[in-house]
Amino acid sequence: MENIIKHPGEILRELLVENEISQRELSSVIQIAHSHLHNILSGDRSISADIAVRLEAAGFESAIFWLEQQNKFDLNEIKSNSEVETDNIKVWKEILENVPLSYLRKHGIITSERNNDIEAVLQLYKSDNIADFKNSIKNYTFSHFRKSSAFSETRNNVIAWSLLAEYKAKRIIIRTGFDSNKKDELVSKLRELFVENTDIINKASKLLESYGIKFFTLDRPSKTPVDGKSFMSDDNPTIVLSLKYKRLDNFAYTLMHELGHVYKHLTKVKFKSESFFTNNTKNDILEFEADSFARNELIPLDEWNQFIQSNDVFSDDVIFDFAEEINIHPAIVRGRVCYEYNNYYRRASDITSTNKIN
Repeated sequence: MENIIKHPGEILRELLVENEISQRELSSVIQIAHSHLHNILSGDRSISADIAVRLEAAGFESAIFWLEQQNKFDLNEIKSNSEVETDNIKVWKEILENVPLSYLRKHGIITSERNNDIEAVLQLYKSDNIADFKNSIKNYTFSHFRKSSAFSETRNNVIAWSLLAEYKAKRIIIRTGFDSNKKDELVSKLRELFVENTDIINKASKLLESYGIKFFTLDRPSKTPVDGKSFMSDDNPTIVLSLKYKRLDNFAYTLMHELGHVYKHLTKVKFKSESFFTNNTKNDILEFEADSFARNELIPLDEWNQFIQSNDVFSDDVIFDFAEEINIHPAIVRGRVCYEYNNYYRRASDITSTNKIN
């Protein structure tokens, strides 16, 4: 049975009836206005320390008794009236412990309205309540996530980046259907964009959209080892890059790597509900296939092999000549040289100044 906590004025009223004392008599004895006492007995006013002392002097329980009863009543009222708010505090505590809030605030997902922010976070994490939210984090799987030993991974930050990428992709509507048979045509136009290297992110986005592929960049929270992600959003392949390195060679290679996942994996039924994460390491055949796609679509294998076999030293002049011959940006050639011959990272190069994303 529920324990009902009475207002102390109700307890005092019962004592007056029990002792056959009228309100006016008591107000006269303890020397307060009758209206003041009436409001206390009606539960509209609290018993203060001063009134409690007066009641004790008049023989009606101790002052401590009245103050304890008033405190019990007040605390119960606050808990009853604040039940929703205390629940929200508990929910927000869970969110604080699992979500990079400053990152979501930066992207406008949350503001400063607690109730709206809770709803926005639950929506982002595809959850109806806090229990669903906790389960979504606990059970979130990275089926094709390549871990890197070069970064301190914060799993929850990777989840936030991934879910925000999916959230933003859902809000991009493109009317062009994806046609997997137009791969060579798209790759050729991307290579031309890389050579030009002007307003490249915006132009790449428009070009990919014209081929039915959603594309955008999304910065990442700290300690989030991810270069990019490819997945299906509605019926459109989607590529999101973090631009961890704002270099043309890295941008071109990572974009082509994700495009490799699009053409080699996401077009297959068994992969359509999966995501592919990229962060500069290798650990399975699917990543190897995407890596091979990126290398060989940027620089055809036969031409690359001939270039490697024909040169002992890869000077800037040698790289510039080869890049012009196959119509690719020299920074992409040098990036592959550096990848396959690590010592070239330490060499000065005039190509470095051209390797910025414009």
